[in-house]
Amino acid sequence: MNVPGSLPTLASFVFIRITEFPRRPVPEQARLRAQLESALAVALIRIPARIRIVLDAPDGMAIAVLGNPAAALDIAQRCMSASAAGVSMAVAINHGAIRLAPYDGGDHQGLIGDAVGTASAIAHFAGSARLFVSRSFREALAESSPARAVSIRPAGIFTDANVRTHELFAPDPASALRRRKILAAVGAVVLIGIFAALVYFHDPIRRELRAGQPGTLAFDIYPDGDIFVDGAARGKSPPLANLRLEPGLHAIELKRKGEIPFRTTVDLQAGRTATVQYAFTPGSERSLLHRLRDWVLP
Repeated sequence: MNVPGSLPTLASFVFIRITEFPRRPVPEQARLRAQLESALAVALIRIPARIRIVLDAPDGMAIAVLGNPAAALDIAQRCMSASAAGVSMAVAINHGAIRLAPYDGGDHQGLIGDAVGTASAIAHFAGSARLFVSRSFREALAESSPARAVSIRPAGIFTDANVRTHELFAPDPASALRRRKILAAVGAVVLIGIFAALVYFHDPIRRELRAGQPGTLAFDIYPDGDIFVDGAARGKSPPLANLRLEPGLHAIELKRKGEIPFRTTVDLQAGRTATVQYAFTPGSERSLLHRLRDWVLP
């Protein structure tokens, strides 16, 4: 692209035409062109300068985008938003060969090629606030960004002033909305599936996460008793309130002088707490106090 007359380069060519531009007063033409240039500057912020060439056109602007059809579509759609600000425009995109025009000694140099002429022609078919793209552009977009091409639908066949026919396409907003709804529905189904799996596998997941963690054995003994775990003395409760033990089955024995020992087994799970409750004095006074305590502190 640096040498006039060099071999053509494939590019996506965006042509932005201000509708009825020649009929407008000169001050209004200047205002509309300034608004278009501002909208275009915003649209080009995310497009690397090395892949784009911006040109003036008699009734608007033109941009050649090298090797990135999706970027050309982004530029066109962002510029269309300027219509809401009062700039009535028609936008067209074509994909084809371009090259530098022969240098004419002036301050500016242009582009020539099939992509340029066809984009200019189909921009006149688009009408105000419309975006048309050629079949060649849609095919290039489908090859590089298939998901973007899905929402571009046929717009009809048009004939230009040179009696050439053009099969044109246009973005379908309804198709894009349907696609977003489908993606949202799929996302919701996936989230529901994940939530259902978490509920169903809650206990296995929790056990896996807690694997390797010790368990806690808590004691609620009245009035007190000596604690034996797996035959080993571990202290008196109270004051002993809990023990951290390896997960698994443990033999628990509670002893108190003058009382019958209490024996039980506890299957202790990793990261969980199991409580052993026992009263050595089952008399009526103790029973009443115990029931009262359980009623106040369930």
